[in-house]
Amino acid sequence: MPKRNLKRLILAAGFTWMLSPAGLMAAESGAQAAPSTTSSSTSTPSATLPLEVRIDLLREQLATYLRNDDNQGIVDLIPQFRSLDLEFPDNLYFLEGRALYRLGRALEAQDRLITYLRNTGRDGTYYDEATALLLAVKEQAAEQEKQRQEQERQRREELAKRAEKARMLRIREVQASLQQLGFRQAEETGVLNKPTREAIAVYQIRRDLTVSGDVTDETLEHLKSEVPKKHNCDTLAGYSRTPEEFGLPIGRIASQAAIPACNEALRLYPDVVRFQVEYARALLAAGRDQDARVAVDKAADKGYPEAQTLIAWMYENGRLTDNGRPDYDNAMRWYKLAAKDNYPEAQLSIGQLHYNGNGVRRDYDEAAQWYARAANQGYPPAQTALGELYMTGRGVDRDYGQALQWISRAAEAGYPEAQFQMGELYERGRGVK
Repeated sequence: MPKRNLKRLILAAGFTWMLSPAGLMAAESGAQAAPSTTSSSTSTPSATLPLEVRIDLLREQLATYLRNDDNQGIVDLIPQFRSLDLEFPDNLYFLEGRALYRLGRALEAQDRLITYLRNTGRDGTYYDEATALLLAVKEQAAEQEKQRQEQERQRREELAKRAEKARMLRIREVQASLQQLGFRQAEETGVLNKPTREAIAVYQIRRDLTVSGDVTDETLEHLKSEVPKKHNCDTLAGYSRTPEEFGLPIGRIASQAAIPACNEALRLYPDVVRFQVEYARALLAAGRDQDARVAVDKAADKGYPEAQTLIAWMYENGRLTDNGRPDYDNAMRWYKLAAKDNYPEAQLSIGQLHYNGNGVRRDYDEAAQWYARAANQGYPPAQTALGELYMTGRGVDRDYGQALQWISRAAEAGYPEAQFQMGELYERGRGVK
């Protein structure tokens, strides 16, 4: 059904002054108060009222805003005329454009004035004033358009950065899960490189998924179902899985609770490497050394540094020798295999062998270098050990300020030994009052 003519309705409502310069000037010259740019509260007439009544109410509001030079009120009100879904009078484009111009919204004002002139041409009631305003607003509108385009460019860049960050995190999540399932080549880089693509493709083939070599929702959901983020086994026998973490020392693992928990984890997720390592740690806590070695062998052979470090620990503590004596040579060999992957726990252990002179000549300088490699990755036990070197001046110049710096980092991460050492520093006034 064709739209009803708003102009005709306005004329019927006695709103003829809105459509002529003389009437408009008369409405504006009747202002009783000083001009104001602060808008009065604009109310919307109830949709249940007859259309003529609603138009009359809007007319009265618009007349008030024109008399008071309330440009914000005009700008807020005119869209209500549009919402009537009737033929829109061209003169309202002019009134809206002029109000926008006076509010400094040049770009929007230019749009309304152009629309008015395009619709009415030289026959428009406000042709002269509209053309003059259009010329006045041109430069300001160009500047605002430039600003708008720059804001849009920045918005697109920000959206692109967010999308890229989300994709990187998504790729890292897939890489971390693939790593746990034995795909060592899928390093956690956040980059979908060739090794990662190959690992994803092999995984998709093995799981009868759509083969794309890409991070798909199907692949990610399947990985989530196979590699849980948390299990009770992690709580009871967990180890350092990231440089910032520190696990339970083997001597503090409650094996009676940890062994069944890790057994359950392996039954549900047999291919997840971390559960294999944690199960071995629980077995070591129970004194089942050979069973622990068997549990972790496959992961160590695949090159997992946490598994290699655990075997090295067994050799260092005499768990794999007939006489129960430490085998420092084999311990060092396995620690260095793990250290090639920049695994901080292995780096710290190598430093401790040098510090204590176990299997090698005692060398504090060498110990300090290994401690620093692990500490710089954010590993709290290594940060604490390095801080202690600065306290004693072994391998480094004694520096209580540096000692406080390193130990406080570990203490803030919640590492108990570091928190104890912080208390020692404060008690003795070393590096602090």
